[in-house]
Amino acid sequence: MIFNNLNTNNTHMPKYSFEDYNEHNVLKIPSLLILLNLYLLKYIIIFILPMISKISAIKAFAHDHFTVILLLPAIPAFLVLVSMILRVPESRYLKIVKQIWGMGRWLLLSSAILEIIIISVYLLLDIKQFGQTLLIFLYLDFMAIIFLLKSQRLRDVFAEFPTKEINS
Repeated sequence: MIFNNLNTNNTHMPKYSFEDYNEHNVLKIPSLLILLNLYLLKYIIIFILPMISKISAIKAFAHDHFTVILLLPAIPAFLVLVSMILRVPESRYLKIVKQIWGMGRWLLLSSAILEIIIISVYLLLDIKQFGQTLLIFLYLDFMAIIFLLKSQRLRDVFAEFPTKEINS
């Protein structure tokens, strides 16, 4: 499985080093993908923070930047998070986890695009005021989209799913 990812320049050198693979012989999930997924789950965190925090500044931030509709973009990212956690050959829900994992890049893209659309509609309808936080969120969403579209490594990671090895 390691040599499925060969360079196209006929050198027959693997595209990735052995350290890039986990114990199931599939590419490890890159740290940047984990951070991106957590970023796309931010509205779930913003939703939960006021419930668990006694700090008034956190409650005010959450109140200013949260609406229930903004939980929608977090749903695809949550599915990818679950599939990240269950990305093992012995997964109880192997078939569905494998399907979600295979669509992972597109789920994360849909999450970022949906967030941009919702924020844009809020701004156009004057429901939200354009401020530094929204500017940062929009910037990060656009960077996420570029990363998800351009990264060959992410394509390769989402193309692989561990399988049970047959011991003879």
